[in-house]
Amino acid sequence: MLKDDDLVKTLSTDAVLARIDFFVSTLSQKKSPATVQTYKNALDVFKLWAIAQEGSLELSQKNLEKFPIYLKTERKVAYRTILTYLTAMRQFFMFLVKEGLLEEDPAKNIAIERETRPAGRGILTEEEIAKLFEVAVGNAPIQLRDRAILCCMLLEGLSEGEIVKCNYEDLEHTLMGKELNIREKGGRRIVPLDLETYRSLRVYLATRRRPILSRHPLFQSLGPRESYGRMKVRTVRSRMRLILDRAMITRPGITPQSLVHTSILFQIRKGVTRSVLKERTRPWILYHRLNDLKERGLIDPSY
Repeated sequence: MLKDDDLVKTLSTDAVLARIDFFVSTLSQKKSPATVQTYKNALDVFKLWAIAQEGSLELSQKNLEKFPIYLKTERKVAYRTILTYLTAMRQFFMFLVKEGLLEEDPAKNIAIERETRPAGRGILTEEEIAKLFEVAVGNAPIQLRDRAILCCMLLEGLSEGEIVKCNYEDLEHTLMGKELNIREKGGRRIVPLDLETYRSLRVYLATRRRPILSRHPLFQSLGPRESYGRMKVRTVRSRMRLILDRAMITRPGITPQSLVHTSILFQIRKGVTRSVLKERTRPWILYHRLNDLKERGLIDPSY
């Protein structure tokens, strides 16, 4: 147990390291193993910075503000990771105050300037989503096909590349419901289908004049030069761009990929849990999309 015999604003490096170890040892009682490890990793870096302070560490806001600068300039740590490190550091100093080892918290007001980053893909509003479905109508095969693609991208989050790779055999109706198998490196990913998506696919497939074999593409090109062949990514993109134009959704940042990006937000608002999203979305894509939505304030930071 650490003693509180010196409530000072400067500590020796050894004293700082001991207090960090003490703090980390108490975390397992309140935090998950993953959170404990995250805090430990962040504070290990803080230890390295403290060791470089020539034997002692001044516990003032002015001095501690040098830590995020060190992370950014010397260690080249990404902005989001710096935020994690600062959270761990703040929790550490809050702990010292609570334990009576410090009179004041020198880290409570430390922050890092938000980095300028390119705008993420545009997010469609609920009104714009409704407008897309209003204009994506018609009984011609190409119109029914495009509506089915719209559903797959906007409601299910499939990319243009995943759309064009799907075969007829990938569409299944099992005891678990309607599903689409997305083939990818290392296996396949099962995407449960919304009823609207499944209906749109069945209506479109009913227009196909030739017998559909299992290996035939789910979505066929209906152009004069590639009749009945597999669609290309650029064709899917241009058809979705056409629907966006018909809906008069032309504001900056909105592209056909916005349909996929919006799908994550659409599913969250329908009550889909994060665990389910992890099953149906590639991990690195889900990670970046959730972070983008959190930064925009569109979903709860704890999601």
